[in-house]
Amino acid sequence: MTRSVPTADVAVVGGGIIGLATAERLSARGLAVAVIDSAGIAGGATGASGGLVRAFDLSASRRRSAAAGLDVYLRQGHRGTWPAISRQGSLSLVARGDLPQAAAAVADLGTAGHEAEILTARDLATRFPALDVPDDLVAVHEPNAGWLPVGPLAHAMARDAGPRLRLIPARATHLLTSGSRVTGVHTTAGPVHARGVLLAAGAASTSLAASVGIHLPLRTRAVGYCLFRVDEPAGLTTLPTLVDTTTGAWLRPWGSDSLVLAGVFSQETDVPETVRPGVSVQEEERVRAVIRHRYPHLATAPVTGGVTAYDALASTGNGEVTMWPELGGLVTATGWNGGGFKLAPAIGELAAARLEEVAAR
Repeated sequence: MTRSVPTADVAVVGGGIIGLATAERLSARGLAVAVIDSAGIAGGATGASGGLVRAFDLSASRRRSAAAGLDVYLRQGHRGTWPAISRQGSLSLVARGDLPQAAAAVADLGTAGHEAEILTARDLATRFPALDVPDDLVAVHEPNAGWLPVGPLAHAMARDAGPRLRLIPARATHLLTSGSRVTGVHTTAGPVHARGVLLAAGAASTSLAASVGIHLPLRTRAVGYCLFRVDEPAGLTTLPTLVDTTTGAWLRPWGSDSLVLAGVFSQETDVPETVRPGVSVQEEERVRAVIRHRYPHLATAPVTGGVTAYDALASTGNGEVTMWPELGGLVTATGWNGGGFKLAPAIGELAAARLEEVAAR
């Protein structure tokens, strides 16, 4: 018996948050989508994300995408079926020297309908006494932001795509072409034919792009998150999500059992593309040494778990959705350096529009 070769209007390589957000928007446009990922839905770096969502960003372009993404998250997706945001609020700490930019961002967010305000260190000491923020920092507070459960959200996106989405549990090995046009993706399970291809596989997108002569520089970067257990009197019930742009530290309540998830951006690059439970003692101490200066209760709180993972680091530091005119039908969506989660709905909308365009040519 001859096995049929999978075909789709668009093949999406990567079952993470960007790939799924794009696949859902493609299906809403009536296109058939094949999502290719050997780890399944959110089985890679996305599954290890902290799930923080907020509209604030010092970059105007990222802020527009983040605000648009938060709008979709607050509506629980385009059909109202996604998990609800845990609205514990969000604090983004910035250096006092960035106050003019932060104030302009708050004004932009207000115009876009998102509540945000500037808080000084003294304000923070009154509202969130469990935190310790020095006078040379200020915070942007967003009361309607917070965090989302990553796995349930990713599966809800896939469900919203409905029967137009087909999951191919295989590893993409190279792109298929005919002349100057991409015609699909070859996988460890065989070929997948498509009129358009999206590379949204993080650092793995580099080798796939190279298979057709396209330079897409991405590197892996180490990510380690620790799960700390704190006592209820430590202010956990009122603790917002926290992102400190000056140190790369972040934290959020785990959601139950007096647990706090916390991490600090790493400078270690070129690490394996693997996700595994637990963190090394060295990573635990690295995270604790930084995060305790913002949430002192973590100085002695025991670590009860965590995850060692990776994200994709773009050489420019900025993620992009790119159409490649030298190879018709190819679009890439990579390089958000771990910050793509809050942007995903907006990135998915943009990538879907470009894929619809290239697939129609």
